Amino acid sequence: MNNLYRPFQPVLTEVGLKRFGLSLEHSPACETLRNIVHSYLQISTVKQTPYPVIPDGTQAVFISSRGSLIGGAQSHACDIPLLQPGDYFGIWFYPGALRHFFDLNLSEITDQYVDHQYFPCRKFSQLHNYIYQHQNFQQRAQVCEQWLLQQLNPGLATPFDEALSLIYQSLGNVKINELATRTGWSSRHLNRSFRCHTGLSTKQFSQTIRIQHAGKQLYITPNDTLRTAADLGFYDQAHLLNDYKRRLLTNPSNFFNRFMSDFYNN
Repeated sequence: MNNLYRPFQPVLTEVGLKRFGLSLEHSPACETLRNIVHSYLQISTVKQTPYPVIPDGTQAVFISSRGSLIGGAQSHACDIPLLQPGDYFGIWFYPGALRHFFDLNLSEITDQYVDHQYFPCRKFSQLHNYIYQHQNFQQRAQVCEQWLLQQLNPGLATPFDEALSLIYQSLGNVKINELATRTGWSSRHLNRSFRCHTGLSTKQFSQTIRIQHAGKQLYITPNDTLRTAADLGFYDQAHLLNDYKRRLLTNPSNFFNRFMSDFYNN
């Protein structure tokens, strides 16, 4: 897995966290899992509140004291309703990384959230009990990490991994036939692999990565949409802004105002 990719999930400022009634802790994965698991996180809330999720091609598993949910790839921004006060632990996987632990076809759950029964692993249904035997976030992360290490099947690098790397390096602005030529797989085979391992077609995944980089650039230089559009291969400013609104459901200014994000200053 190529570690050039930094998923576009905004880290809320203190003001933004208070707006949503949330507090957040996060921790990176160990060296063995570094390019498979992006991080562990824990969201705590004192009231019923929405938790915003941004389309980024990744998969996340959300674990409460009552059970687990897995989120398929999201094609547009959405809110997960946190209905009860308390802690919500999470595992944030890089795109395509769940295949190192489970035999899944993620195209089945695109734009969906499903419970632990989706996983072909009986032990997973009890993971939330092991995690919530501990009160401290770091201890919970350690329990989760040890469980993942026991299930890990690293496997060998494939043309799918090479295609991921090429998409990241091009900021999502790469033609599918070029990916096929450079990886040695047909466009159809690549597409099947992307649908299975990410829940998105090769084109959809590339477009998701591209709009993420557009979001980053528009945060840094909000008045330079023309250059951002040209750099990332959009036809023009209107094409960029329309795609942004279609995936994030608002324009860049409103998006950043909502989250009060300092993600790109880190």
